[in-house]
Parts: sequence; C-alpha cells; structure tokens
Amino acid sequence: MNKFLYPALTGLLLGAVLGAWGMRLYFDQTLGSWSASQRFLAQLNQDLNLKPDQQAQVGEILKNQKSRMETLRRQWRFQVFTLDREGEDAIGRVLTDSQTDSFMKIHDRIHGEMDRFLWSLESGPTALAVAPGAP
Repeated sequence: MNKFLYPALTGLLLGAVLGAWGMRLYFDQTLGSWSASQRFLAQLNQDLNLKPDQQAQVGEILKNQKSRMETLRRQWRFQVFTLDREGEDAIGRVLTDSQTDSFMKIHDRIHGEMDRFLWSLESGPTALAVAPGAP
C-alpha cells in the first residue's frame, strides 16, 4: 500500500502547486493583477478611460481605503472577541462549578476547542491560559 501512497501524495501536491500557479497566471494575464484593488483600478480605467493623473489619484485613494479597512477589521475582530468573552463570563457567573464544566464542554463541542484566558473587565485577557483538555 505504501508504494501507492507516496506517488498519490506527490501527485496531489504537484496538482495543488500547479493549480495555484495556473490560477495566479490566469489572474495576472486576464485580469491584470492578483490584487483586487489593482484589478478594480484597471476596470475603472477601462470603463472610464482615466487619464494617467486620475489613475494615480484613484490608486492612492484605493490604497488608503484598503489600509483604513484593514485597521477597522482588526478593531472589529477584537471587539467581537471581547463581546464573546464577556458573554461567556456572564453565563459562567450564574452557573455552579459543575454547570460551568458542562457549559465549557458544550461550548467546545459547538465552537471547537480553544485556549481560554482568565478574563477581567478591568484588565482584559491575562497571560495565563488554560490549554484545551487540561484537568
């Protein structure tokens, strides 16, 4: 069986690499770029016949917009994480110890195992983590 496993895995890996390379080539050749912002700029240029100075200005606008959006996404992820932890903590405060153990098992079954941090609204997450499956 092993004599068939290695060629199959090699073929799978080679197929994935060639597929990724082909997709990149497709984007570069047909759409002009792998970057969504650059593709959007190229489409605007094609549809609106932008002058070179307009292309530069729109490109800079798109670059700034992308940077601002990435910042907002990071802030949003942290706020969602915080809200999730606050909800877990609020539920934990009304449960008994045995109910809390069961709650964590149910939570992990639904959401998958994750590291748990000791949490305090005053200090935020601490450096002490409890590994999944730890006693």
